[in-house]
Amino acid sequence: MKVTISQLRAFIAVSRERSFTRAAEVLKMSQPSVTTAIKQLEEALGLTLFDRTTKTLRLTKPSEKYLPILERILNDLESTLTDLHSAAEGTQGTVSVAVLPSIATNILPNTIKSFSASYPDVRISLRDDNSFGIKERVANGEVDLGVAGKTEPFDGLSFEPLLRDPFGVVVHKAHPLGQDKGPITWAELDGFPYISFAQDTGIRPILDTLETVPANVAIPWIEVSNIGTVLSLLQTNLGIAALPQMSVNAIESDVVFRTLLDPPLFRELGIITRKGRSLAPTAQKFVMHIKDALRPNWQR
Repeated sequence: MKVTISQLRAFIAVSRERSFTRAAEVLKMSQPSVTTAIKQLEEALGLTLFDRTTKTLRLTKPSEKYLPILERILNDLESTLTDLHSAAEGTQGTVSVAVLPSIATNILPNTIKSFSASYPDVRISLRDDNSFGIKERVANGEVDLGVAGKTEPFDGLSFEPLLRDPFGVVVHKAHPLGQDKGPITWAELDGFPYISFAQDTGIRPILDTLETVPANVAIPWIEVSNIGTVLSLLQTNLGIAALPQMSVNAIESDVVFRTLLDPPLFRELGIITRKGRSLAPTAQKFVMHIKDALRPNWQR
């Protein structure tokens, strides 16, 4: 038995209008096409759907019984097809993203604002984590994509670079190094209590690429795994730290960022996705909004 959607639409339209002519007008079809669709449906089902006379058109008992069910099925199907079309167009659905806290603070507000204005029916699910945690979330399919620093590659993941984020020393504004806002060298950090990152972060491996640094930087006073913790310690003037510029929120008025030179150091940030897996249209559109948010201030 083969029944088509167009046959069901014709049956429901004729049932509602009690006329093949009016049903054809509603469906924007020719009357012979509607008549053929009904005939084919009757043959497929093996029953008569309408009692016809020269003046009247009535539903048969089986048709009358199952019309509400068929209407519901067709409505559900068309609603589902509409949702699928919207998902394919990226105008409905959910996009899940894992991001670094610095990205969440500096980039996502503008990204979400512009994205939600363009696609108000798309839900956004955010997870903040460090770079290694983000890669794990992407790898196991917990999120559609991640925005994180470039670290040692995970099998099955792709990294699309977006920007280079320069490192600088971050100090309390009352600290001796906070009396100036210009660039500074690594050698000038010597002698101050230094706060660094643990090995399970994406920042520590970058810092470890430096060949020559003062002893206090090579052997830090405190090690932590969260940038928020570092900033809290700096805000109480407990020491100094080398951080990527984006990790320091513009509203952190108690601290000063000074670009580090000799040598300059950068954190590379980008989009992490699973290899061989295409992003859903909603996720693709979200990526474009992230790039638009980054372009004015951070693209290098």
